[in-house]
Amino acid sequence: VMMGELDAGKGLSGQLESVVRIATPSDIETYRYNQADAERIMSSTREVIAHHELPMHLVAAEYTLDRKQLRIYFTAPHRVDFRSLVRDLASRDGTRIELRQMGARDEARIKGGLGRCGLEICCHRFLRETNPVPMEMAYDQELFVSPERITGACGRLMCSLRYEHDFYVQARKRFPKQGRQVRTSVGEESVESVNIFGNRVTLRGPGGELRTLTLEELKR
Repeated sequence: VMMGELDAGKGLSGQLESVVRIATPSDIETYRYNQADAERIMSSTREVIAHHELPMHLVAAEYTLDRKQLRIYFTAPHRVDFRSLVRDLASRDGTRIELRQMGARDEARIKGGLGRCGLEICCHRFLRETNPVPMEMAYDQELFVSPERITGACGRLMCSLRYEHDFYVQARKRFPKQGRQVRTSVGEESVESVNIFGNRVTLRGPGGELRTLTLEELKR
């Protein structure tokens, strides 16, 4: 893979390839031709997939610059036996075929789109790794909202939940945990909630009454 319009040596998989040299005008022309031809291959491949009745959803295709290999990316609900498909495609195209199964996050990274912020989704614009985002990250940030509001274009939790997660984890270490019993000037109280940005703690007293203190007042 050569530098130029070739995304700094990265293929559709996002993996860093070997950089050989600066791309020449001829290389760039070949690359553009390969891109257009890969779109044609996508259309014919869908027909072959339908013929074999395989539960596959095509995402993208790309040729290596020398056209010795064609990579086809797809998603599927489970592992697929595509050996017969590869043989059929290879006999039609005369090129070495490599099929790569990917997840929903990788599909979104390739296709792109707009996020809830109105900007191009992060995985397509600058993220090179699509790591899982567990629901615990939303809980740590007290995002007790409907899942649709924190779900990205891929149908998974938004990658941006990772950006500030470490801040929330570290900030919460300064505060007592919710539900913890603390002894104050009025007796035993339980921690009802904390506000890390307002630096406040809400307590529930023995009679069920609520009162809010700053963290400094609580410590005193």
